[in-house]
Amino acid sequence: MDPLPVSITEVYRTYAAGRPDLSGVLLPDLLPHDACDAVERKPGHVKVLFVAESPPWAAGRHEVTGPPDCLRPDYPYFWNDRYDRAAYRRGASPLSLGLAENLFLLLGLDGASRRENLDLFSGQGFYLVDTVKCVFRKNRKASIPNGLVRMSAREILGREVAALAPEYVVSLGNTALAGLREIEPYASALSGAQTVTAIPREAFFEENRLLCLPYPGWRNRRYLDRIESGFASIRDLVS
Repeated sequence: MDPLPVSITEVYRTYAAGRPDLSGVLLPDLLPHDACDAVERKPGHVKVLFVAESPPWAAGRHEVTGPPDCLRPDYPYFWNDRYDRAAYRRGASPLSLGLAENLFLLLGLDGASRRENLDLFSGQGFYLVDTVKCVFRKNRKASIPNGLVRMSAREILGREVAALAPEYVVSLGNTALAGLREIEPYASALSGAQTVTAIPREAFFEENRLLCLPYPGWRNRRYLDRIESGFASIRDLVS
């Protein structure tokens, strides 16, 4: 992907300057996507783009503070190929692992490590980005402000999706949905949609090439059937 015509760090610094209450919570200079060099794994042609919420705020029990922390073996960020805790566990309960491992299981990827599964993920034309790119310490403030989501979508995510030009987009959770509601061509299609569970999956996927799913984590295990059905549709795209 060509560099975005905007400094992502400067966008977040400007936002942070107007939100002194987020000092120590929002880290505008810490972009795990860049620290983990995720762009090097971008497929030549993006078949399916997954849109998640924001990068993790902790490595193990410690808050991340700088780019070196993003490469620690206990930092679970999706694109950290050095992560080796909770490596792909065969027989694990559905949605019981972190985002990356849950996605690999749902997609039927069977690598022996995070690095192997990332290779398989990219090799099938998959790519993943976050709605909010910098680290937001949810241990200090549980909810990402709506204004931050809107700003991230309008200033960064919209340009990013346009540059990647994916065939299909998969929204993982309500934060990603809120971001996509701010950018076209998805804003018009999502007008009035407040939660992913309120969107008719099959028709929406066919008409808009957009699949909106609950975040694939343990707290959403009550939506397991919906999540598994959605990922079955994704697997069909690349089979």
